[in-house]
Amino acid sequence: MYALVELFIPNLSKIQLMKLFKYLQGAGSFKRYYRLLNDLYRSVYGRELMLHFPFYLKANESFIQRQYNLVDHCLEQLGDLSDQVLLEVGCGNGANCKYISTLNDSVNIIGIDLNEENLEIANASMGSPRTQFYHDDAQKLDRIGDASVDVLICIESALHYPDKNAFFMQIKRVLKPGGKFMVADILRRKEDRGRSLWWWKKTMLLHHTNENDYQDYADDNQLNYLTSRDITPEIVQGYEGHRSWIPRENRSWASFVLLRTTLAILVRLYLKELRIHKKYMVYNGVHA
Repeated sequence: MYALVELFIPNLSKIQLMKLFKYLQGAGSFKRYYRLLNDLYRSVYGRELMLHFPFYLKANESFIQRQYNLVDHCLEQLGDLSDQVLLEVGCGNGANCKYISTLNDSVNIIGIDLNEENLEIANASMGSPRTQFYHDDAQKLDRIGDASVDVLICIESALHYPDKNAFFMQIKRVLKPGGKFMVADILRRKEDRGRSLWWWKKTMLLHHTNENDYQDYADDNQLNYLTSRDITPEIVQGYEGHRSWIPRENRSWASFVLLRTTLAILVRLYLKELRIHKKYMVYNGVHA
């Protein structure tokens, strides 16, 4: 295997080769995937970034700007968040919560996640004193009281939940009457039978569902969708120019090739799924 990699990426040291295999191994494991992303972002940008796909608005945007674009798009129908209690389910490393706190410093934010490594990162740089992070399960939300939340958001996390109806039951329970929610998830297309990349789904704990199921989740829990939007084209186009996202300066040639190779493999995987098998949907709704 080393010989094959060296054929396509010559002059890598054994240490760099081992690191490449470590990255690729991380891309195939739920336990290591988010560690991989955090490591890559620290290597390239010197800090943690958001853990979701980029959203295209215009040409020549940076990767970071396109990550901001997605959060902005997801929030745009939630109205004024001033003095609201906002819960992010599946907050990851806390980057989304911290960004939202910069948009409105009066919003009270709670982030919950099951990944303890991500929560350690989130708590290491809390950002706003109005932001708190807890270890919790989206299908239980034990740390969140009944009718205690004004706004609930979930960005690219529900695809890991085996029982999404249980999650929607929790949305109903924790939202105040009239409270709003937004779920951004990657769903199966009608023609997809769930067989694509089955080996990756198993190791990454992916539980994709479809639009009909999403309607049932809302109906079964007396939640009303206000809008549903397919933003797959903007997500696919969001990877335009990704070769420029890793700068060459202040980086050895081997490190540069290593990072670009890892990124290229991940992008190829993402785009294949989004162009053929999956669609990226954003749902906005309200507690009935």
